[in-house]
Amino acid sequence: MTHRAAFAKEATAKRHARGEIYSKGRVVAINAMGPSKAEMESDIQRLYLRQPDAAHVLMAHARVHFVHGLMSSRLLLRLHTPDIMDAARTMQRHEEEFAAAWVASLRDAGFQAELRRLQRQALQHVRTSTCAMFFVTQPAFTDFSDMDAQALGKAWNKLDEIAQTLGVEPLSAFIALPDEGDSAGVPGSRFLPTVEVLIRGLQSAEFKLPSKRAAVVALTKIRAAALQLPEAGAAWFEVDN
Repeated sequence: MTHRAAFAKEATAKRHARGEIYSKGRVVAINAMGPSKAEMESDIQRLYLRQPDAAHVLMAHARVHFVHGLMSSRLLLRLHTPDIMDAARTMQRHEEEFAAAWVASLRDAGFQAELRRLQRQALQHVRTSTCAMFFVTQPAFTDFSDMDAQALGKAWNKLDEIAQTLGVEPLSAFIALPDEGDSAGVPGSRFLPTVEVLIRGLQSAEFKLPSKRAAVVALTKIRAAALQLPEAGAAWFEVDN
């Protein structure tokens, strides 16, 4: 809470320094966007008081606050103005560390896996086609460019739909969440079937998407990297922020 209060104070001061001072009417409108006291009381009854024990209360809180909210704030980082960008990234890191500590305290591997699945699903919903999707390998594969990442990001949601239609894991299954880093990496053999099926699907006339050729180029590079990865190598995707 201390970090949040300090960041809010700094962000407000920087906004005022830029000449962005909200009118009383705008403040009222912004505050009205939040839940009313009655709505919050209802949420407490529905989400928390019906839980069988304290551990399930903590899990319910995590599902509410560490899924869409945390993933959205991560993607919105790039929209901050330069004068507050560093502070916003630091604040986001504090939020993610807090969430990780909260979940770790439960010592429930099954719940941790559930939460990561929900977070990946949230990323699918909150990211837009303007968010580049970077392909990362260990050891590094240098042939995947920023243009490839942009093309992949533009086609990403449609590629996930095609993958599900064709019965293979979607690429979103291989996204590294903010606190995972290279621990989210998987062997090339794990995602290669998805990539090969997507390439064949896009080369047919059955599926259409904008900039199909650029998407195929990006996927072809990913396939090449998967085939070249050593047995101990790993790869994953990261959302641009």
